[in-house]
Amino acid sequence: MGKMNAKGLLGLVVVGVVVLLGFLAYRLILVEMITRLSDH
Repeated sequence: MGKMNAKGLLGLVVVGVVVLLGFLAYRLILVEMITRLSDH
């Protein structure tokens, strides 16, 4: 039971990190696109 719980927790942490990185990358790309559109 303890091992399964630890594995599940690790999975949740990994998913959370991936989602956070994806969100940050999305925000950076969005900001860069907006600044490029504003320049033209």
